Amino acid sequence: MAAEKILFITSYFPPRPAVAGRRLGHLAAWARKRYDEVFVIRGDRNFAGDDPPGLRVTALPNRDLRSIAGGNGPAQTLPYDSYRRRLSGPLLRLRQSFPFLYLTDDGGPAYRHMAYREAVRLIETEGINTVFSSFRPWSDHLVARRLKRRYPHLHWIADFRDLHADPVRKDVWWPALQRRWARWVVEQASEVWGVSEGQVQYLRELFPAATVRRNQLLTLPPATTAPQTDRFTIVYTGSVYQRLQSITPLIEALNELVQSGAVDPHDIELIYRGKDDALWTKWLEALHPAVHCNTRGYIAPAAAQKLQAEAQLLLLLNWSAPDYYGVLTAKLYDYLSSGRPIVALVNGPDDPELRQLVEGTHGGRVYSATESPRTWLLGSYQTWKANSGTLPWSPDLEQLGAYMIAQWDGAWGGVK
Repeated sequence: MAAEKILFITSYFPPRPAVAGRRLGHLAAWARKRYDEVFVIRGDRNFAGDDPPGLRVTALPNRDLRSIAGGNGPAQTLPYDSYRRRLSGPLLRLRQSFPFLYLTDDGGPAYRHMAYREAVRLIETEGINTVFSSFRPWSDHLVARRLKRRYPHLHWIADFRDLHADPVRKDVWWPALQRRWARWVVEQASEVWGVSEGQVQYLRELFPAATVRRNQLLTLPPATTAPQTDRFTIVYTGSVYQRLQSITPLIEALNELVQSGAVDPHDIELIYRGKDDALWTKWLEALHPAVHCNTRGYIAPAAAQKLQAEAQLLLLLNWSAPDYYGVLTAKLYDYLSSGRPIVALVNGPDDPELRQLVEGTHGGRVYSATESPRTWLLGSYQTWKANSGTLPWSPDLEQLGAYMIAQWDGAWGGVK
């Protein structure tokens, strides 16, 4: 019997320090249990760290627009207050829009040419029968599509971590044209994956059989957590998005509790770590001045997870719209793994998928734009105060177990 082998064509792959790379790294680690060999073609941006063990990795140089004009941070993204970001404006949407993306999308023509040539070599010398590619960028899907046309026997899995023409983010020009072009790109795929039910309902416009493959919960939290802190800490780690997210409900709730005398403002501390510290600081201008604000820039993922585990509350900022829901970021799963209570603020109508994941596992509470977290915040603060600086929390481990990595069983083109 011939060995089963899979090739990942994924520009954003570990050691790239971003949530995109983490999803792909977890998928590749799981594929190791289902395939005899796992090959990876990825972009090389000289990030610190090693490739995951047990994979045969080919790193290709990336000389593209991001490497030339991107930010100085670990993921080369432009922070909120970046002069280049303000200057570029709508050109950022043009960069990822057809037809311009053939030149301007991450990877670019040189990466696609090298990736295709290396993939052909591996397919013909190693007998690879499954190819996995993931958006974004489009470069990896374009390489995989070309391979599928040359080798029709390939089982091609086209993964989407984001929507290509998001109706809320509005991050491309001419969205109707982008959807038609995207349908053409993935029409020959064997499978199309998305990260949530809310996302997949849009992906089915491109590929009717698209299925959900959520980010996975890798570890269950302790049965009960109760870190002790001198202040009642509310922690947010990662990027924030102007116009999409809103921290206003939290600020209004805290201000009302302070003004009513229900909460001592000197007890409260809002902690932020991420590249958008300038935008976060601007958002907090309306907060009561006696509330302590602890704001710093980017920290490593391990440090962020330690901060999450020691928090009293974890703040999650999401967005939704009519018939649009399921913004389930990788950070949400980090939060759930910490075992600390989550207060999720949805900038829009109720998100049933997010609510099921958070409240259905006793992971915290979810509030739509028309709801206030004031009462729950007060109850959490009073518990913390009455327990000498601890807020014991016990998630539903049985329900969380349903979101462990085993959800991917049965995937991978029928490989057992």
